[in-house]
Amino acid sequence: MDFTEFKERVRAASDITDVVGRYVDLKPSGSNFKGLCPFHNEKTPSFHVMPDNQFFYCFGCHKGGDVFTFLCDYNNMDFNEALEELAGYAGLEMPEKFDASSGGELKKGLKTKLLEMYKEAAEVYYGELFSERGKRAFEYLADRGISRNMMTAFGLGYAPDEGDHLYRHLKEKGFSDDELKESGLFSYKSGSPKDFFRDRVMYPIMNRASRVIAFGGRVIGDGLPKYINSPETLIYSKKDNLFGLQRAIRAKNGRIMLVEGYMDVIAAQQAGYTEAVASLGTALTKEQATLISKMADKVYLIYDADGAGKKAMLKAIPILKGAGLFVNVVSMQPFKDPDELIKAEGREGFEKRLASAENAFFFETEELSKDYNLDDPSERAGFEEEVAKRIADFPNKFERELFINTLSERYNIDKALLKSEVSEIGLKGEREGGAVYRVKDIRSRAYRPQEGKETNADEKNVLCSILSSPEYFEDISAFVSPEDFSDGIIRDAAAIAFEGMKSGGITVAQIIGRFSDTDASAISSIFSDNMYSISDEEEKKKFISDSVLSMLKKKVNAKLAACSEQDAQKYAELNKRKKELEGIETIFEGGY
Repeated sequence: MDFTEFKERVRAASDITDVVGRYVDLKPSGSNFKGLCPFHNEKTPSFHVMPDNQFFYCFGCHKGGDVFTFLCDYNNMDFNEALEELAGYAGLEMPEKFDASSGGELKKGLKTKLLEMYKEAAEVYYGELFSERGKRAFEYLADRGISRNMMTAFGLGYAPDEGDHLYRHLKEKGFSDDELKESGLFSYKSGSPKDFFRDRVMYPIMNRASRVIAFGGRVIGDGLPKYINSPETLIYSKKDNLFGLQRAIRAKNGRIMLVEGYMDVIAAQQAGYTEAVASLGTALTKEQATLISKMADKVYLIYDADGAGKKAMLKAIPILKGAGLFVNVVSMQPFKDPDELIKAEGREGFEKRLASAENAFFFETEELSKDYNLDDPSERAGFEEEVAKRIADFPNKFERELFINTLSERYNIDKALLKSEVSEIGLKGEREGGAVYRVKDIRSRAYRPQEGKETNADEKNVLCSILSSPEYFEDISAFVSPEDFSDGIIRDAAAIAFEGMKSGGITVAQIIGRFSDTDASAISSIFSDNMYSISDEEEKKKFISDSVLSMLKKKVNAKLAACSEQDAQKYAELNKRKKELEGIETIFEGGY
């Protein structure tokens, strides 16, 4: 089975209404469905799903595509990930040669087994949390203010203090010793396998598709180490994932809250901030920052208020800015972390902190000032020079002006002198041929409709008719060929449609599938304004015939207008064709 065949098999098994309906509340609208668009903020539904032709289109932001496009855009997946996810939902095994992430048949099988194993482990831990021996773990979470609904939403659990409880369970489920050894769920230090997590509250770590890929375990009480985490495996890499990602990826509000710990994420999300995520026991990585940049363009950095938290923020800020993100820092003082703040002041207090968040550059400058004795003239001069260098790094002149104004007042720096120094640093960088303003230019990642000429309405009607009324394809193709369509994407779509119809039929989704993701919305737009609602056959045939003839007449008239007076023969041929078209009442033999 080749790639195209497998892709179409997955497409055929994946009803777009069911897939989109997992993420969007859809309501029937005639033969279609509609809901609030997940790709832009709106109050009136303009997002439509067309089940007959298996594609979606938003009349508000003009985003559209097939089932693969939706999953890729909504979950920030690449095509292979979307294909694998849909194949999994449909119960279809991904052929080995399509799995770009695996190194061979053994690894492909193992990856599937590990996902199954972690799913099974999560279910075991979740069940134990609500058992008698999980009572201490349940009480710990309840005392921390976590509701039962949130325990369920995050799949929290308890690993019992029994050496091989999970091992025996997974063996009974048929997993082999080799597979169990590769899972990271067991320790082999004593020779015989022992459960890696014992007597701990369990936090499942999920990927963006909500599949469990690792665990974090917290000791109950004051034992050490307080937290232990799953080792990296074939399905889990710490640097490429975030805790809470599976829920935050659906927030779609343009911002991400980056906190430090599992409980901070859960507390924030319980308070209604589903955009909260945390890095996984490590300093923030470039890969995690890139992952965040695919979900939002603004980050609220909310780390612990202690010295370690501030150092971590200072390291994270340039990484986030390097990924093209706006960064704001939220103060937790006098509280230690978001969990404590939310318990003490609730959502209202948290909202006030967010509203008073400051630009990360001001936070960096304040921390920088603590390294200098500003009462000492020499040290103050050094501080002011460093401030000027940092301001000069910004590419936007309005930002530079804002920072000059604010910092000169905040630190009692001579404004004119600071501005002069910033300019001098910029000129020096230009003379030396270096990158004067090194901070990335930040642009909104909001979806923008493609620009270009509006597709001719008659051409759209004809192309839609071919797909919606295939019984009339022979009549249409007797007059029209793909070359009769305007240059560009609609002619490409027409060529695919004609080829598909001659081979036994084709759907809108299959046409979309032949284009890149960037063109999927433009193709969807062509088919969104359709005439599928015309039920009367005579009326439908008249509509099709009028559209075909109008399209051809416009094409001839355009050619006549562009025809050179010196080319008399071509002009005569075009004029003859124009008169022929004017004499045709219908493209259908025997009329309507």
